Amino acid sequence: MLTDLSSDEWQEYWENNLIPGYEEEYGLPVEHEYTGLDEVGRQRLATLMQAQDPPGIFHASLPEIGDLVNQGQLADVDDVLEDLEDEWGEPVFKYLLEPIDDQIVNIPHGPYIGCLQYREDLYDELDLEVPETWDDLLENAQAIDEMDNDVRGFGLSAGPEGKPDADFSCWLVNAGGDRFRWNSDDEVELVYEEDDVLAVFELLQELEQYSPDPASLDYGTTIEYWASGRLGQCIMLNAWVCSAAYEAGAEEVALNTKQEVVPHREGVDPDVRGFVTMTGAPVLEGATHTDGAKDFNRYMYGPDRHIEVSLMEPMRFLPPYESILEHEEYRSADVFQIDDGYFLERNEYLLQEIAPQVSDPESPTTPETLGLLSFDIDAQMINRLIVEEEDPEDVYEWGMDELERRFEDVKAAANY
Repeated sequence: MLTDLSSDEWQEYWENNLIPGYEEEYGLPVEHEYTGLDEVGRQRLATLMQAQDPPGIFHASLPEIGDLVNQGQLADVDDVLEDLEDEWGEPVFKYLLEPIDDQIVNIPHGPYIGCLQYREDLYDELDLEVPETWDDLLENAQAIDEMDNDVRGFGLSAGPEGKPDADFSCWLVNAGGDRFRWNSDDEVELVYEEDDVLAVFELLQELEQYSPDPASLDYGTTIEYWASGRLGQCIMLNAWVCSAAYEAGAEEVALNTKQEVVPHREGVDPDVRGFVTMTGAPVLEGATHTDGAKDFNRYMYGPDRHIEVSLMEPMRFLPPYESILEHEEYRSADVFQIDDGYFLERNEYLLQEIAPQVSDPESPTTPETLGLLSFDIDAQMINRLIVEEEDPEDVYEWGMDELERRFEDVKAAANY
């Protein structure tokens, strides 16, 4: 098993609870390895795959391993999910687990919702409103950045992989655009309309002036900046930065951090306001004990353990079943008693208010689209634009050439 669930708390839980409990009950040894966030885990997975020694389980969302989905290297886990549904009911965003018709290839650990994070205390101090449009967002960023302190107005990520790729999808849909669509022949085609993409580029160039070094901001460093009170706004997953700030001793930051849908481009009324993806525990074909990996998922996410698993990082991951969010054991956890249940309120708001505005089950999610997303081409465009300071139209032309070429490669490599 290869996992990025690797905090000190997680490591203690793996080594003193989950793994020995499974080994005792099932009689199979479990080898596990911890990885970091972003690209680190995928690079390690690629090394193991090349050595023909795939892990039984790799914790990831399907866009992170879209090449494996497209090449048919994930096991069908319908039977496992059916067993879990008997206990918990249908998972939220189930369509994200099923990029191949009638075949589940991921067991849900918890959804990530991409949304705007903002400091309510700074908004109140500066008499700012929650931004509805990009102009509103820029005005807020400038006002925060001009305060007499170390807080920057916006955290813009512009590395060549990982976070900028996900962020770009938020900006693009809020520009009125999209990555993919179905054509009249029920085939998926690229969209990436030039007007929409260039509008996103212009916004990001303006946001850059209010951000720490964009090349340095990935998921980990964005969390560090937020937890230290040095960012006033950013796009991030769920309410993860709330718990990071609280654990770092920045209680005032944590309890003044709120989430909202990403602002939209002026004159546009988009149907979708962000993104949602499901991190889970896909089982890889060719592993030494594929059936054992499936049983481990039954054990970890079954009736005796899933709630405590969901409470390991309760602000990083939302529970994948509404029944867990509503369960007394979950709701009565110590973390959700802080400040009259502030953190529970954040999770409820994300699932009940923001999720319906970012979920898009009609948008094409196929092995081919997932395979293309695994190349992080959108992040590379942002990196060229912001870090390399290339001309926006040149970046767009390069990006479209790369997307079209890679999409043909992905279609040719399909083997699911």
